[in-house]
This record gives sequence, structure tokens and C-alpha cells, in this order.
Amino acid sequence: MQAAPNSQMHRHLFSRFPKFTSHDAEEVRHQVSRIFCDHDLKIVGKSQSLNTQIHFRRGKRVSYGRMLYGATVDIEPGKLDDFYLIQIPVAGQEAVQYNRHAILSDTRVGTIISPDLEFRMRHERNAEKLFIRVERSAFEQQCAQYYGHLAHGALHFNPAIHLQHPSLQSLKRLLDWQLYEASEGDLFDQPLIAAHFEEVLMVSLLGSLQHNQPIHFDTGHVTPGFIKRAEDYIKHHAHLPLTAGDIADQVGVSIRTLFAGFRKYRNASPMRFLKQVRLEQVRHDLLHPKSDTAVTHVALSWGFTHLGQFSASYQQQFGELPSETLRRSGG
Repeated sequence: MQAAPNSQMHRHLFSRFPKFTSHDAEEVRHQVSRIFCDHDLKIVGKSQSLNTQIHFRRGKRVSYGRMLYGATVDIEPGKLDDFYLIQIPVAGQEAVQYNRHAILSDTRVGTIISPDLEFRMRHERNAEKLFIRVERSAFEQQCAQYYGHLAHGALHFNPAIHLQHPSLQSLKRLLDWQLYEASEGDLFDQPLIAAHFEEVLMVSLLGSLQHNQPIHFDTGHVTPGFIKRAEDYIKHHAHLPLTAGDIADQVGVSIRTLFAGFRKYRNASPMRFLKQVRLEQVRHDLLHPKSDTAVTHVALSWGFTHLGQFSASYQQQFGELPSETLRRSGG
């Protein structure tokens, strides 16, 4: 395997796959929309002009590329809808804003934008980035296979990727190599090998980045029956004031055994699972509101008495505030 590229080499990746070069704002918007999605594009300041270059290698499930605008621009795509977008600046910086949060993305901090996340970006004049487009249907299918099912709604990632964090060094090396091979090598010309690399990328992202799906791994052991019975009991009785003792009594084990089992096979506690189920129920109620539905009432009805913590947990799991869910549903 060839060595991964250094930062200077990164800036020349995908030169074999030129897509277009343009100075015209409307043409740039049109061509970028064909690769990603429809969006608004605005040049910041009257003294600037575009010098946009995009290189793009399309794949079946995963596509790769490099781009720069050559001017400071504001981009408002709304939502991506049918794909996930990984962005890794190799020069300069861009700001990604979503749900009243902002990420300043540069060579140390990349981003992964989930399809349902409403966001906008300011791409600075000297910014250049590599990007990876992963088709939503393929990623969610891979996630379902990885975990057995999509347990908590659509797959949604925490947008920030801290590339220098020690826990992400293996992922960073994989991204470096895949981007380099997709650009310079010939393994991606072979469909069976390319499909394997796409799967490795998706599984690595699932295993390395923060997202809303349950984090546990099948170690080859058969999950004990009491774990599955406990999960079923929690799902059907989440509206009741359940305690760990109630759950343990229902499935015929001690509280210690219950917690040890969840920790080993689910990497969580039974009470955390209960919280996730209740958050799902809150989301269902907000997505299907009645004329008098209010976030506070729904949260309290599902046992969330600390509204600040509830709001933070809801946003972490679903990528938006509960009030935003209700507003989007017409409530």
C-alpha cells in the first residue's frame, strides 16, 4: 500500500477527474447542484469574483472529489435529503451553521452533514476541500446490517469530525488512503473491490463517529433472553414510572445481572435504553401533533422533568430541537 498523501499532495487529488471550471455564478450554482443538491449561492462582497474548480469521481454508493470556489461565498442548501456529505478542508476554512450551532472547519476539523440536517455554510476565499458523498439509502442499509436494525430513527451524525483527536487517528488514516487511492490508484476501477472499500468506509464511520444509533457490537455471543425480554418490556411500558427493580422483576433476574447484561451486550444501561425509548415517543408525538400539542406537555408526559436536559438529549439524538420538530410538523 502506498503512503497516504501529505497536506500538499492533498491539494492535487482528483486532478484526473476534472468536472468543471467557471467564473460565472449561475453556472457554478447549476453545476454544483448537479453534484450535490439545489441551493442558494451568494458571493460575499462586490470586489470578489469566482474562480471555481471541481474535480469529481462518481461511484455507485460513495463518490469522491475536491473543490474550491475562489471567493468567499455563502451557501444555503437547506437539507441534503438523499446523501451524507463528508467535508475535509485541505486549505483555508469554512463555517458550517446548524440549529443555532456553528463549526469552524479547517484542516483539523472536518464535518459530516446528515441528510435531514438543515444547515448553511460560509466558504472562505482561500478554502479548498476534499469531499465524500455517501448515498443515504446505502448508508442506512449498512447501518441496519451493522446494528441489526435502525433503532432510533434515521441515522444522524454529530456534524463535527475532530481529525486530530487520538480516537479518530485510525479513521483519519483510512480516509487519507481511500481518498488517495480513489484519486491516483486503479483499485476503484474494479467494481467488486470498490464495493468492498465503500463498505469499509461506511462501517468505519459508524464505528468511529458520534451518532444516534445504539453503540454496541456483536462479539459473537448470543444475547441472553432476559436482555431481549427487558427491551420488549421497556418498549411496551415506557409510559409507566419504571424503575430498574421493576424491569429486573419482570424478566426474572437481579438488578446487578440486569445492569451487567446491558453493559456487556448493549454498552448501555437499561435506564439509558428507557430514556431512548421515551425520546422516540416524544418525537412521535411531536411529528403527529394535535391542535393543543406543546413541547413542555409532551416532555412531562413522558417523564422528562428537567426541560433543559431533555432538550439537549433530544437534540443530540435527533439533530434538532424539539420545538423545531413541532414547528416542522405544523404544530
